[in-house]
Amino acid sequence: MQKDILDFYATPTETTRLGKHVHLAAWLTDDVRALFQVVQGLIVHDRWLERYGTAETAAQHYPGHIAFAEDLLDRAFVLDPRSPAVPRPPEKRVIACCREYALLLCALLRAKGIPARARCGFATYFAVPGRYEDHWACEYWCDRTKRWIMVDPQIDPYQQSFLRADFDPLDVPDTHFIPGGKAWSMCRDGRRDPDSFGISADPARFGLDSLYGMWFVRGNLLRDVAALNKSEPVPFLVRLEKHLTWHPWRLVHCTDEELSRNDIDLLDRVAAFSADPDRFFDSLRCDYAIHADLRPPREVLVR
Repeated sequence: MQKDILDFYATPTETTRLGKHVHLAAWLTDDVRALFQVVQGLIVHDRWLERYGTAETAAQHYPGHIAFAEDLLDRAFVLDPRSPAVPRPPEKRVIACCREYALLLCALLRAKGIPARARCGFATYFAVPGRYEDHWACEYWCDRTKRWIMVDPQIDPYQQSFLRADFDPLDVPDTHFIPGGKAWSMCRDGRRDPDSFGISADPARFGLDSLYGMWFVRGNLLRDVAALNKSEPVPFLVRLEKHLTWHPWRLVHCTDEELSRNDIDLLDRVAAFSADPDRFFDSLRCDYAIHADLRPPREVLVR
């Protein structure tokens, strides 16, 4: 692996800087398993609250439209001022979603100098067989094995047991988590039905007919390309739940019919690059810099 690539992913950005909490990096262990558990002790997924036997409180929600790592830690210390290495009960954790689990783990790993990147795509383990559920995970570079290892910090022992997950969430197989670019290519070449990719929520609640399809895959492709460039926008439904829209990001908001031939060619190209982001690192970075439509607009990233 090229040193410049590892250096790039070991360096925090605005979303993954610990900010006022940077001192944590001085004493937190660099053992990935322990950092994985730290994240699980700070965050609770909004869709799992009832299963954990607790109700949400206003204090558990992070302020603003999008959480950066520093914001999550700010809120965690409001809920419980003790060391973040002390696990909190669900009612004392920050309410968030899969993206925040991935983001916070990525931030802690980078703070320890470990190359890491959040990934947006689809998981098989939340859906019925043959379906792929909208999801975020995190991968880090393991010096010992000389490979990127995908981890899912959302999957704690309870969720693993509830889902009957037959894999190690500290080393998720590539058959279980499908990054956005790979999902796009699988649908484009006919290996998978686009209508099997999306999120199991009531579309009518958001004024939509469906939350599955090629348009949804396209959005996760673009979110994954942004994450590979160290910019991590929120999942599709999060903005809608906060009464915001995706209008500012044209390639996410437009319909399939509104895509031009040039749009599709660009999406095909970056999907191929994102499937092997180290081999095509320079090409992916170049396209991201040149094509504004690949980048989340500032309105999408504003806190």
